Amino acid sequence: MRIKKIILFILLVLYLAGCKTSPPLVFEEVIEYGKVYVSSNIDSAKIFLDNTSTGKFTPDTITASVGGHIIKLEKENYAAQTFMVTVNKDSVQTVILTLQQVSASKVVLLEDFANVSCTPCVTSNQIIEQLVHTTYGVNKLVAVKFPTNFPSPNDPFFNANMQDANSRINYYKVFSAPSIFIDGIEKPSATDSISIKEKIDARLEQTTVFGLTVSKNIAGSNLDVEVIVTPIDVSIMTDNLVLQVVVIESKIEFAVPPGSNGETIFYNVMRRMLPNNGGTSLAQINLMAANNFNFQTILNSAWRSSEINVVVFIQNVQTKEVLQAATTVQ
Repeated sequence: MRIKKIILFILLVLYLAGCKTSPPLVFEEVIEYGKVYVSSNIDSAKIFLDNTSTGKFTPDTITASVGGHIIKLEKENYAAQTFMVTVNKDSVQTVILTLQQVSASKVVLLEDFANVSCTPCVTSNQIIEQLVHTTYGVNKLVAVKFPTNFPSPNDPFFNANMQDANSRINYYKVFSAPSIFIDGIEKPSATDSISIKEKIDARLEQTTVFGLTVSKNIAGSNLDVEVIVTPIDVSIMTDNLVLQVVVIESKIEFAVPPGSNGETIFYNVMRRMLPNNGGTSLAQINLMAANNFNFQTILNSAWRSSEINVVVFIQNVQTKEVLQAATTVQ
């Protein structure tokens, strides 16, 4: 009987053991690594791996998984540089990048919407001229006057180029003259010099994110414009950025006032926008180097070629913020 019980016990144990399910085998992925030695012509450039900061600065060695990666270097006042590298197991790749210094300071854009029969425009025009040529200078502040068809529909500057004028009027939803916009996003009282200056000073404190230069060449009635755009902080790049090019007549004088406000001298009047008022998209520019843009137009015979200049600016068309400006005005 005892042997029988022992046999039954063994059979029960075997039965229970057979009912248990064996756990599945788990295979852990093995990640292999290699190293990348990163250096640059300028030390202390911040090293990014696949757009994530490594916390290291050139020259230094970083560890990365085997495969393709993007190495990016950033340093203040230098154009960012990137490089594709293939990391191999247990080996050290070497990446040497050249950083190009970008010497640029913030330049503020003032857009003025005025009319030759607007009485308060006399005051705002005097304020703007004082700020541009005496208080700041064109290395810090540039201005463009966009004519309106209110309060008088007979403004000769508006009638000379309704399409481009209306484009900017509608863009900012301007309903009265004078109206002033500082870098597209600040709208101080157009006749309050203190308010205008405060907005300009605040914008001048913004970090420069683009290097921007413009030059002109006039041969007969032909105007050639060259613009150079150099990205400094590529983190702000977006498909919404547009380069605007505005041909202005710096000073226009009349023997008799063309409107009812008595003014006979007008400054920085918009004559034409190139290639059109939609501007030129910067979505596809080279983020690692200077980008050249060239524009051409025929000067109107009524314009004084000696007073023809160009104002350029980079604007986010969605937020309306102007990030940088430049002019050929001396």
